[in-house]
Amino acid sequence: MTPDLEHAHRLARGEAAAVAVFAYCRAGLHAAVGSLLTTASVYDLSEMRSRRVWTDDAAAYPTGNFKRLDRNLYFETVIERCEPYASTSIEGIQKVFFDWQKIQALGFESNMNLPAVADGQVIGTLNLLHRKGHFTADKVEAALAWQPVATLAFLLLDRMRSEGANFHGVSGGGGAPAMEG
Repeated sequence: MTPDLEHAHRLARGEAAAVAVFAYCRAGLHAAVGSLLTTASVYDLSEMRSRRVWTDDAAAYPTGNFKRLDRNLYFETVIERCEPYASTSIEGIQKVFFDWQKIQALGFESNMNLPAVADGQVIGTLNLLHRKGHFTADKVEAALAWQPVATLAFLLLDRMRSEGANFHGVSGGGGAPAMEG
């Protein structure tokens, strides 16, 4: 499945545009490359952290929580070079994520992080998890077709101008976000 950019643009002109465009992007990525658990994050590079703005699994990965960023291969690939990071084994995940044991315990050993890029900077990522061996080079290539739709969704989210804004359509929860890592 490839994106219909005219459809994405129509969604962007409607009500709850960020939520609608993100839902279209997420559904398209699931159809094109598959994902068993998807989250989305925005970045606060001055504080070296990300904030989750979408989750398929609120118990494991709550929306609104912060996750520390480490200067490593993920940071170099996704944040500095604005390229996807993908691995097909837990070893690739272990190299870059402090919570790799949690990811493995949930049954995942393959990941892909697709950056949304505007003005030469990453403004968000879609983070996909799957079973071992899943996110091969051809799947990464197929996911890249959805990058413009992902970027549109994150730009629309940013226009909401709310620290608690997320793709679930509700502002942050009642308590203070937790810091993971």
